Amino acid sequence: MNLKYLLPIVLATVSIGSTFLAGAAQASIFTFSSRDSFNQALDADLKLIKRVEGWDTFAPRTIFPNGSTVNGITYNVSDGEAVVVSTGISLSPPNNLFVTTARSGFSPLLDTFTFGFHQPINAFGITFSSTFATTPGAYLATNNLGDVASSSFDPLFPGFPLGEFVGFKSDRPFTSVTISSTVNALYGMDDLIFARPSTEPISEPHSILGIFISGGAMWHMRKKLNTPTKVIKIVS
Repeated sequence: MNLKYLLPIVLATVSIGSTFLAGAAQASIFTFSSRDSFNQALDADLKLIKRVEGWDTFAPRTIFPNGSTVNGITYNVSDGEAVVVSTGISLSPPNNLFVTTARSGFSPLLDTFTFGFHQPINAFGITFSSTFATTPGAYLATNNLGDVASSSFDPLFPGFPLGEFVGFKSDRPFTSVTISSTVNALYGMDDLIFARPSTEPISEPHSILGIFISGGAMWHMRKKLNTPTKVIKIVS
């Protein structure tokens, strides 16, 4: 194929690739209004490996000191420590997660839970079980990239008047999620669901480098096409 006609095609391809990478860098999260739709989406995504932590294998009153990592999850609470309890209402009995300072200092409007992950994840969801908040947006989940998802009213059981859920997926891997509250009501949490990529994605710097290399090649090709052909006249 003549280079004159090939050049526009290659340049268009490079332009589309650049636009795609720019869009990926600005990708926003996708939130779910129920744990059922969240689980269905993760189960259907073969690129993700899903895990669930319901704290049911731990003895009641097990405390996770701040900064400790158990089953790939690092716990940090701004006031107190995370503790496993068997009291209250649980999505998956017998246990859920609470805070040691529930009656002595933890303020739902000021204090937070932070879950860290040893391996970057692309999806996070959690149920607020022991809570009397029933309005959408009662709880917020903020990842370390600054993306924020708000909770939806999602009853623990059909016809049950209590329960909230927050869940989201992101095209960009993240390593922590901080839970905060917009209402002054103590809460417990159950069934923390997270998913990480099953394979490592191609790093963005390599993709950008490829565009620069392709762009340089196209510039050289264009310069060559625009260079006038020198005609040597032989005089006998």
